[in-house]
Amino acid sequence: MTFRILAIAMLTSLVAACSHLRAPSAEPVAAEAPPVVIMVGLDGLRFDAIDRHEAPNLRALAARGTRPERMVSAMPTKTFVNFYTLATGLYPEHHGMVSNSPYDRRLDETFSNSGGSPQDPRWWGGEPIWITAEQQGLRSHIMFWLGSEVEIDGTRPTIWHPYEHEKPYEERIDEVLTWFDAPVAEQPRFAAVYMDHVDTVLHTNGVGTPQEAEAVARVDALVGQLIAGLEARGVMERTTLLIVSDHGMVDVSTERTIMIDTLADLDGLHIDEFASRYSPGPESFIMGYGDEATVERIHAELQDAHPHMTAYRRQDMPEHWHFDHPDRGPDLFVLADPGWLIITSETDPENPYFTSLRATHGFDNLDETMGATFIGAGPIFPQGSRPAAFENVNVYGLIACALDLEPAPTDGSAEEVERITGGRCPAE
Repeated sequence: MTFRILAIAMLTSLVAACSHLRAPSAEPVAAEAPPVVIMVGLDGLRFDAIDRHEAPNLRALAARGTRPERMVSAMPTKTFVNFYTLATGLYPEHHGMVSNSPYDRRLDETFSNSGGSPQDPRWWGGEPIWITAEQQGLRSHIMFWLGSEVEIDGTRPTIWHPYEHEKPYEERIDEVLTWFDAPVAEQPRFAAVYMDHVDTVLHTNGVGTPQEAEAVARVDALVGQLIAGLEARGVMERTTLLIVSDHGMVDVSTERTIMIDTLADLDGLHIDEFASRYSPGPESFIMGYGDEATVERIHAELQDAHPHMTAYRRQDMPEHWHFDHPDRGPDLFVLADPGWLIITSETDPENPYFTSLRATHGFDNLDETMGATFIGAGPIFPQGSRPAAFENVNVYGLIACALDLEPAPTDGSAEEVERITGGRCPAE
């Protein structure tokens, strides 16, 4: 599929109108300065968070562009799964990041974010949008986006950073803005920055709490900081700004737990979730790997074993999940209902991770509580539009359209991209 921007004339006039502005470097912003896309990842920002809490900058941005009803996350609704789906336009069955720490049966290894896995190309499938941009001559500058540390097909982003969890969010925004202090030819055409704040706060405080309101206010202020800096540099007029999250959140409780090893004998099943450094569980799901006989036995034992849990053999998983990767898709997938947690008899009830957990994710991606945020403002988006929900595999196509890139093959839909943009990115 090929996407093209139909609003070039409008963009050119906007840039020309503001061509008297000067970047801090005092370099004139040429009327023909090219379009820019900046994607901001806000971990855990549920689709309705800015309706439930004050968020003036995000609301104003949505009023200038589009804010679909919600964005449907890839399954499982975990951070690594979805931020890499956003980057590649692929379902996990094709890009390989099927959980936050996928197990690969062929390699007999588990991805480790604290080890060398983030820069090991064996773990990363597909072509992220920054690689597409670089291969077509457009600079990309990336701050902490999942998958941006690895070289793919001999290519890296022009600027990238190993992940630093403790780097202050304000400093992240400041660094993004410095990228636009450079001469236009040295500025990124695609930029991305990631912040975990909302997710981190909600895990230990819950949905609808004052702490969630404070977290939303903080990321809203950071977006405001970014917009103000772009406006001061005369860049905002030629920028498509995307605000995306990876998943929603739902409240959980130690009173809503399923002790799975009392319902089935799990011997013979490799379950990475229960090899946690915290303790076995609590989890929204578990992925099991084993031989056919073991899987059939445990599946039979778990069928109808608990009203808030469902066990699926590999061949029985719903089609809309799309995470049956040939080497990493589980042989048995056990999923709790939203708000419930899977534990074992070995789960330490005094473990701080367990006792402090107030909200989480990982549940079925069609459940509304797992809905993610998407806000897009720029030339390809109709002002003030509120289209129906769409899948996050289409974000890659939106970026390709905004930058006039020839996209790599994805699982996205050209018709969906056309719908979200009100026809400004026509399907061909």
